[in-house]
Amino acid sequence: MTDLKNKVALVTGSARGLGKAIAERYGALGANVVVNYQSDSKSALDTVASIERLGAKAIAVQADVSKVGDIERLFGETLERFSALDIVVANAGVELVGQPIIDFTEADFDRLFGINTKGAFFTLQAAARLIADHGRIIYVGSSNTAYPLPGRGLYGGSKIAAQFLIEVLAKEIGHRGVTANSILPTAIEGAGVFSEGVNAEFRDFIKSFRPIQRMGTMEDVADAAEYLAGHLASFVSGQHLLVAGGAPA
Repeated sequence: MTDLKNKVALVTGSARGLGKAIAERYGALGANVVVNYQSDSKSALDTVASIERLGAKAIAVQADVSKVGDIERLFGETLERFSALDIVVANAGVELVGQPIIDFTEADFDRLFGINTKGAFFTLQAAARLIADHGRIIYVGSSNTAYPLPGRGLYGGSKIAAQFLIEVLAKEIGHRGVTANSILPTAIEGAGVFSEGVNAEFRDFIKSFRPIQRMGTMEDVADAAEYLAGHLASFVSGQHLLVAGGAPA
């Protein structure tokens, strides 16, 4: 099992969904965790309580990652509380699917690129500046960037930019022993647009093209995050781990 005892992990957008699963996994492995949220303080505090029940320390910090000042404050409060930072997961994001390119609006663009692109860029920048030597930087992207689909142009476009940044970042800070990688999850049951459930028709669609004939789970993504945060991935950097059950997306 991966040992993260005495490590400090910051996971953006970790009150719910994939971020919560990753934060709880790190807590279970011994890390102290900073749970970031934008507006849902109740869910964030529930995640903190869950991590504390696992025997780790955790705090919740409100910050809107579309605002650079909030990101700076988030990292500042992390260092003020724990005096170190070893793992940063840039997970915060929003989805918009089923919308043709001809239909998206300027407001849609500003919202998605504000959080998914600007938020990720400045989170990764702060991580590069402040993370300890031999630390781990992880970006949670999307399998849509590996396999473009109709109706996902704006969403995929907003997610792919930070993948490029990861590749550059790996080259710029590798001399410090810091790794930078992406996780590209497929459709994950219980997360994002599937938070409210999945109908039988979509499950049949998944089985029609995915060799491992099921949807992804939040545990699948937490497994990938555990690997990339641990010592076994110390020589893996600048990579994009597609978590899609053998399918292209």
